[in-house]
Amino acid sequence: MLTRGNHKLGTHQIWSFSLPSGTTETCPGMTQTCGQHCYAVAMERYRPAAVAKYRRNLAISRRRDFATRLRAFLIAHAIRVVRIHVGGDFYSPKYAKLWLRIIRRSPRTHFFFYSRAWRIPAIKTVLDCMADLRNTRIWYSLDRDTGVPTEIPARVRLAWLMGDATDLPPPGTDLVFRVRRLRRLPFPSGMPTVCPTEDGQLRTVRVTCERCGFCWRPLALTRTPLPVIESVPPRRCP
Repeated sequence: MLTRGNHKLGTHQIWSFSLPSGTTETCPGMTQTCGQHCYAVAMERYRPAAVAKYRRNLAISRRRDFATRLRAFLIAHAIRVVRIHVGGDFYSPKYAKLWLRIIRRSPRTHFFFYSRAWRIPAIKTVLDCMADLRNTRIWYSLDRDTGVPTEIPARVRLAWLMGDATDLPPPGTDLVFRVRRLRRLPFPSGMPTVCPTEDGQLRTVRVTCERCGFCWRPLALTRTPLPVIESVPPRRCP
C-alpha cells in the first residue's frame, strides 16, 4: 500500500500513499492548469508498475477495512511520516473521512498532503477537520484557475503552482511550486518560499523533503495572520 520515499521525498523517513492521477474520478478538484502540468500524470506515462500499484491502492481504498489495513501497515513498519497522495487526491467525502479516522488513531505519525479537493465543499469540511489535528500539515493547492478559498482554517497553508513567469502568487501564499521550464529562472525578491527543489539554486547536497521539512514538520506555535484568512465558523467534525 505505502511506498518508502522517492527521489524527491528522500529514501528513508517519508512513506507515501498514492492513487491514479489526471481524472476527476480521483482528482475531483483538478483544474486545467494542474492537469496540464501534473508531475504524477507525467510519471505514470513511463512507470507502468507505479500505475498498477496506484490502481490497487484505489481498489483497497474502497474496501470496508481500508482504515484498519492502513493502520496495521503503519504499525508494522513503524512509519513516522506519511505523504498522502503523491498522485491522486481525496476523491469523496467518505474516503476523506477514512483518512481522518486513520490520522486520529495515529498520533505518533506525522501526515502531510497537498489538495485541490478543498474546492468540493463536502470534502473541504473533512479536510478542515484534519487541520485541527496536531499531527497533520495541510496545504491547499492553488493555481490561476482555482482562485483563493474564502475560508481557510488557521493551520492550513497555501501552495501556489506557477505556470509561467507572469503567474505570480496571490497575497497570503506560503509556498510556490514552479513548472520545469521556470526552475532555472531567478525568482523576484520578497516573494513566498519556492520549493528548494525548484528554486534554481546550486547546492552541494541534494535537497529532499526529508532534509528540508518545510512541508511536513510541525507548525510554529505562532504566526502572523495572513490577509486571505477569514474567520471560519465552528464546525462539527465526523
